[in-house]
Amino acid sequence: MIYSNNRKLYLSGWLLQHDTAAYNSPLRLQKFLFLYEAFSKADGDDADFDRLKGYKRGPVFSSVWGDYTKERDKFSTTSIQAYSRNIDLVNSVRAERAAFIVASLSENELSELSHLFHIWHSKKNRIMDGELHVALDEQDFNDADCNLAKLLEKMYPTTIVQNSIILPIGDRCFVFAKTNYTRLTEQHLDILSSLAMDVNLHNPVFVEIDDDGRLSVD
Repeated sequence: MIYSNNRKLYLSGWLLQHDTAAYNSPLRLQKFLFLYEAFSKADGDDADFDRLKGYKRGPVFSSVWGDYTKERDKFSTTSIQAYSRNIDLVNSVRAERAAFIVASLSENELSELSHLFHIWHSKKNRIMDGELHVALDEQDFNDADCNLAKLLEKMYPTTIVQNSIILPIGDRCFVFAKTNYTRLTEQHLDILSSLAMDVNLHNPVFVEIDDDGRLSVD
């Protein structure tokens, strides 16, 4: 039996259809769902924090976690079906932004990002002391959380989200404009592979290719 509600199902289905790699990571799926709801709340729209629990790696929608880990095939099928029935209910701009963030940060960075939200941080001591299944309350999603969500919206504008491609190499996520991505050569990839080992680089790493074919890293 699947316990996730319809909203979590069609959002999971959206991610499965649009970014299978992110969907295949249980942590990335959870962060996608949480960010989508955070953006919804900050934008003044309906948000769903039902069955949200706090764990050491961040907020987790427990019903989705249970379905995903115990009934993966059925959950995936049901999610795609739910998405097909509810395409118009998904805010595509919001979903694309959440998915872009999820794909452009490492799993550790995503956990650290979710820890910044007061809705998790308000229960931090209990969570880090090892208490399990700590319920997170929507009322703890405060103005600071709304401001953080709005900041992320500014950091990841639609123009970047819709016109960029993310290239993961090791623990680094290199972001290219779609027009530049098609110009990548084997030599570029060799250089990026070396850069990926630089611990001073922080995701996402924005890369441009100038007219002479040289890489410029921001």
